[in-house]
Amino acid sequence: MKQNKKIVIADDNKELCEVVSDILTESGFIVDAVYNGYELLTYLEDNVPTVIILDLMMPEKNGLSIFDTIKQVSPNSRIIIYTGYQEYQASVYARSADRFLVKGGEIEDLVNAVEELS
Repeated sequence: MKQNKKIVIADDNKELCEVVSDILTESGFIVDAVYNGYELLTYLEDNVPTVIILDLMMPEKNGLSIFDTIKQVSPNSRIIIYTGYQEYQASVYARSADRFLVKGGEIEDLVNAVEELS
C-alpha cells in the first residue's frame, strides 16, 4: 500500500533529488522534490507527505530556519534530516527529527529509513 505514501525531498542538489526520487519511485512511493525552504513551505500548504527528507543547508531558506515551522504545519509528517554536516548530529534538530543521516553514506540507508517511517 505504498501508493498512498507521499515523500518530499527538500534539497538544493537536483542531481541527488533525481537519484533518490528514482529509487523511491521504483519502490512504489509517490515522490516530489523542492529545492529550498520556501518551496517546501509552499508545498506543505497543499500536501501532507508521509516523510519529508530535509537538507539542512539550502540557499534562500534552509532547513534549520524552517524546521519548527514544518513540525507545526505538517505535524503528522515524519522528518529525515539528510545533510552533509555531521556536526548537527548532536543538535536539537537531530533529536527532534525522526532520523538523522549524513550524506555520503549508503543511499540504501536513506531508502531503509523512508521504508521504516512510512
